[in-house]
Amino acid sequence: MGIVVYWLEGEGEAAAPVCEFFSGQELTQALARAEALRRLGHPHVCISTELADHVGRPGVSAVEGGKTPDGEAYEWSKAGRAGKVRKGR
Repeated sequence: MGIVVYWLEGEGEAAAPVCEFFSGQELTQALARAEALRRLGHPHVCISTELADHVGRPGVSAVEGGKTPDGEAYEWSKAGRAGKVRKGR
């Protein structure tokens, strides 16, 4: 299961969650299904993915001590990337 499209069926308190599954290679079809559901008026249409060829391990949220969770050195910094700060403007 690579991609799941979720939406609500029904009105108000009677609304119930529904989902449809797509393979990781069916992104175009999943996007088309989500668009069709929105046009039909279904609320809370969203897409969730867990693709097999993602970058990095699932759940990685921090770089600590200059290393990624798998021990690789992480040296990228945002500092200085935007150019010199202008004073007096």
